[in-house]
Amino acid sequence: MSLFEELQRRNVVRVSVAYVISAWLLAQVADLVLDNIAAPDWVMQTILLVLVLGLAPVVFFSWAYEVTPEGIKRESEVDRSQSITHVTRRKLDRTITFVLVLAVAYFAADKFLLTPAQQVAPTPDVNEEVIETTAAGNTIAVLPFVNMSDDEANEYFSDGLSEELLNVLAKNPALQVAARTSSFSLKGEKLEIGEIGRRLNVDHVLEGSVRKSGDRVRITAQLIRADNGYHLWSDTYDRTVDDIFAVQDEIAGKIMAALIPQLVGESGEAVATPASSDYEPPAEAYQDYLLARDRFNSRTRAGLDSAYELAQELVRKYPDYAEAHALHAQVTMVNSARVAGEIPWIIAENQVRRSVQKASALRPDLPEIYLVEGMLHSLSRDPETAIEFYERAIELNPSYAEAYRRLSQAALALGRTSESWEALETARKLDPISVPTLQWVVRQATVHGREQMADDAMQVLRQLAPVAADDLEFHLLYDYGRYAEAGIALEDFRANWPDESPHIWQLAQIYGNLGKIDEAMALGLSTKAYIAAELGQREIALSAMEEEAAKRTDPHDRADLYWQTYVNLGMYDEALEVLSDLWYGYAAEDIGPKMDYGDTFVFVELLRHAGRADEAAPIAAELAELGFGDEEAAAGYIQMVEGNYEEALRLFIENARNGRPHVGFTGVRKSDFALKQFPEYATLEKLVDEWQEEQRALYEELTAARASSADTAHP
Repeated sequence: MSLFEELQRRNVVRVSVAYVISAWLLAQVADLVLDNIAAPDWVMQTILLVLVLGLAPVVFFSWAYEVTPEGIKRESEVDRSQSITHVTRRKLDRTITFVLVLAVAYFAADKFLLTPAQQVAPTPDVNEEVIETTAAGNTIAVLPFVNMSDDEANEYFSDGLSEELLNVLAKNPALQVAARTSSFSLKGEKLEIGEIGRRLNVDHVLEGSVRKSGDRVRITAQLIRADNGYHLWSDTYDRTVDDIFAVQDEIAGKIMAALIPQLVGESGEAVATPASSDYEPPAEAYQDYLLARDRFNSRTRAGLDSAYELAQELVRKYPDYAEAHALHAQVTMVNSARVAGEIPWIIAENQVRRSVQKASALRPDLPEIYLVEGMLHSLSRDPETAIEFYERAIELNPSYAEAYRRLSQAALALGRTSESWEALETARKLDPISVPTLQWVVRQATVHGREQMADDAMQVLRQLAPVAADDLEFHLLYDYGRYAEAGIALEDFRANWPDESPHIWQLAQIYGNLGKIDEAMALGLSTKAYIAAELGQREIALSAMEEEAAKRTDPHDRADLYWQTYVNLGMYDEALEVLSDLWYGYAAEDIGPKMDYGDTFVFVELLRHAGRADEAAPIAAELAELGFGDEEAAAGYIQMVEGNYEEALRLFIENARNGRPHVGFTGVRKSDFALKQFPEYATLEKLVDEWQEEQRALYEELTAARASSADTAHP
């Protein structure tokens, strides 16, 4: 008997066929179930590996063993005259037929019933709770055009052209355009169009390539439906760099023409796309502008510094280039000491305002201008006016995700919770994988008890930007007074990300509350002054203060150092003089905003302490109108501003008993000296002291656990 005949006699072939069909069907069902429950990829990979490896033992078993009326026996022990393999063969045939019918039925259902639903399912990388899919038919993402030039350095040009097209399309109110941060996050990834559409939450995708050689440019562009990959339009343009604006407008016009069926309003007329610019700068200027914006978008320290230098040169050489002035305003704002840079605020603010005024005079329809204006008012603690500018930016660019995010923040500062949530929802739909947007989602959801939403957004954030996720996790612990956990998280953050912001002030404050005085004072001169003053070490505090002040160029920064040290030392007259200079000097000369909320708050209290209540009254009234970001803390602080100290104490005590004793107390208690005259203050002190002791014990426990874990990991 041949080997094949023997395989058939022992039913090895039939068993193998039955196993393969059953394994395929099982894999399909498992894939469907696991996808719906958002199981990690390794689960499915493990199932597939087990199924593949399982074929070998099944084949061996069917060869070596036989089913008999007495049970399973080794084949060598079975008398062939007594063998019932022919009976088993018929049962296997029926089994194969049944499983095959199931497989065919599943295939048909998957193709004709399940696939459409799968096409709109959320990507595993982004939870449905965080990003909701829209199906209006008017959403589009502009992917970064591929740089086909011989010189890789020309990539800034292809990226810049893509962003310009995005900005032109975004100005059309009939379109929802995915934000740059989300669409550019997919750069370099080899994804199917359908997957891109799902990740970016869009119906259409614009992609293309740019080949630049000297002043000649070849641009290819194609508009694709995300659901089925159908090409609605494509074209190629061979032009010079000088014609680049005409090409942008032409491409935008072709896109609008292709989408007219979805974009026709009640009037029956499609909404036109505005031209990209009325002023066409020289080709050299435009390329420098794209390069500056590319450096700015990098958000690295080196990139921001380079962008600032390029923007400075652009506005000097091309004073009629409105977009350059707008970019200069944005770059300078981000590079300021109050945002993420080192340019003294007074210098930065003057430059920003001049650029905004110049850009507005040249092109009042640039949405970036109004975004920056809004940021200026937000930094000046004037959220009401900031909202007006953010809304104007959105009016000019209905897809301006950053404007929606900042609108959400400003609305929350005014206590407009529903308005804040509405703006945030729009921001995350337009920019679903933006790091700043996800951070704000986590903060908002945490504050309002939406734990699942916060967890989902944090999960996505960890995938996109682990540094930002770790930083946010620390701040959440810190904001809620969980100083022991915050201290551990911040120590880990500084160890894991040494090149990032060290958060020295927060760490000093945490160490101070945890009784780690030496560690707090060792962090730097400013923290040494701060902590030494709190401990009453006058000479050490004043010496450290002056030494640190000599290094600071921003008057606001120096003032913060001075008044905080003076208040902690009980030198209230000296602190009042510093804050008076800020309020009356800088504000009168219009060289900076009045002061931050915290500075103004202490200023009011110092004026009252000095018997200048009439002078404090109008400032307190102005401060009360600004509101306070932390809703739970707001009530107490507003009562203090209004002079209702006993009510403020009651509210702070209530917060302390509800698990937030740090509200109103920052460890050094610098802003609450006005409360010490009331008997109830002792109750608040006692609650804070108890909280500090609990935090210190927990910190020691967590530190020991971390050390033990490290010893176990490295025996």
